[in-house]
Amino acid sequence: MPAGGAGTTAGAAGAGGSSALAPAGMRRLTPTEYWSSVSDLLGLDASTPAPVTEDVAAISGFKNVAASTLTLSAQGVQEYSDAALSLAGLVFGDATKRAALVGCTPAAASDPCVRAFLQAFGRRAWRRPLAAAEVDRYAGIVTSLAPMADVWTGLQYAVAGLLQSPWFLYRVEVGEPDPTRVHPLRFSAYEMAERLSYFFWDTTPDDALLDAAASGETLAPAGLDAQIARLLASPRARAGVARFFREYLSTDDLATMTKDATLFPRATPTLAAAMRDEIEATTADLVFTRHADLRDVLDNRQTFVNAELATLYGLSGVTGTMLVPATLPDSGPRAGLLGTAAFLALDARTDRTSPTLRGKFVREQLLCEPVSPPPANFAATFDAPGAAPAGKTLRQRLVQHMSDAACSSCHALMDPLGFAFEHFDALGAYRATEGGLTIDDTGTVDGQAFTGPRELAAALRANPAVTSCLARQMYRYATGHLETDGEAPVLADVGARAQAAGNAYVDYLRAIADSDGFRYAGGLR
Repeated sequence: MPAGGAGTTAGAAGAGGSSALAPAGMRRLTPTEYWSSVSDLLGLDASTPAPVTEDVAAISGFKNVAASTLTLSAQGVQEYSDAALSLAGLVFGDATKRAALVGCTPAAASDPCVRAFLQAFGRRAWRRPLAAAEVDRYAGIVTSLAPMADVWTGLQYAVAGLLQSPWFLYRVEVGEPDPTRVHPLRFSAYEMAERLSYFFWDTTPDDALLDAAASGETLAPAGLDAQIARLLASPRARAGVARFFREYLSTDDLATMTKDATLFPRATPTLAAAMRDEIEATTADLVFTRHADLRDVLDNRQTFVNAELATLYGLSGVTGTMLVPATLPDSGPRAGLLGTAAFLALDARTDRTSPTLRGKFVREQLLCEPVSPPPANFAATFDAPGAAPAGKTLRQRLVQHMSDAACSSCHALMDPLGFAFEHFDALGAYRATEGGLTIDDTGTVDGQAFTGPRELAAALRANPAVTSCLARQMYRYATGHLETDGEAPVLADVGARAQAAGNAYVDYLRAIADSDGFRYAGGLR
């Protein structure tokens, strides 16, 4: 593992350049992790658009799972290089911002405060202490540039170099021997601090967490539990939960969602933004305000809407663009995450619903049962002009489609679940009929019959596989990899501990962070 680039694109490329796989024991920061970390390090407004465009395609819904197998392309290396230089210039070009960041006013490159700043900033950026030679390298940038410009310019380029290093752009998780166990390797104290911070706060560790790592507290049971409690008690814990649900439900896709404007004139960017914000506000309320049972995500009726979203939901008395608390009617069909417009609109086509997509989400994301991808010509065949005969509902067409032996095995897993949502159109609004035809929203989930989304939600809530799957999804997000058969005991222990503690979302967060699967680097995969 190189010590890190000296502030050049070539230095960043040393992390692996455009190779297909990340170096062993390294996981690149996702764009979200990158921007939250840079914002914290430089004191920037996190709402400012991130200056990089290269994204990470999710695996099983989570980008940090994919990030463990990918490195930066040549274009990505250049983007991160340009971003580091631009963001450092933004801070050091402002006397107030640079003074707040550096914490002193160096009189010369040899001023002790230069080295002290590089040590402190470097520790947070690289999530571990810098070796003396590494500090020398970046102090050398200041020394070489100060005569040509000034000390501030030297510091600007030193900071840009630190932010281009593979030690910043990648999360290094190599592990170390555990003196109390022969096998497997445990994550080091600083690696644990990094894992805790990105799991709970979605950003680089703060000084308190790094101090705890320096004293070994993140390796001791009492110290680890104390840090978990501190991180969860902070308002910043909302960031980690928000990101989990953003990726779990793919709500970032709402920003680019398109619907047929003739069929769905209400499909505006502002409505899509309200859909996304409803998910974030509702899940934060469930997790941090109400400390609700994990299964409440399935049938919760407390939500947050603005006037535009309330109109879509048929709720009265809501005005303005700000989200406000609202209660869905007990007699209504809409409840829980599967009743949100975000889920219903994303898991639909541009011009029609999709019981297949909606059922696929339930099967894969709530029951953790992967479904094989469709044949390459499926969409062209099913959606070809003239393929939708008059007088037939989409359900009737899909039932006929399932009679094809090549399609039946997969569609039988998805469509009977997705039929529950056919009273909601492709934008998530309730409809009584489909083009004047009667809607049949009955279905089955693993042999249990239901009618409509409320009964489906009740059946899912009572199914232990759903609770286990939700815990599994959180574990994947926390650890950044898909679990293996060898981790089955870890997942069982996480579930047992969380259920004994109350079965709230935060109970699972604590149990996961304290598990062997989170604390050990090898032998469990």
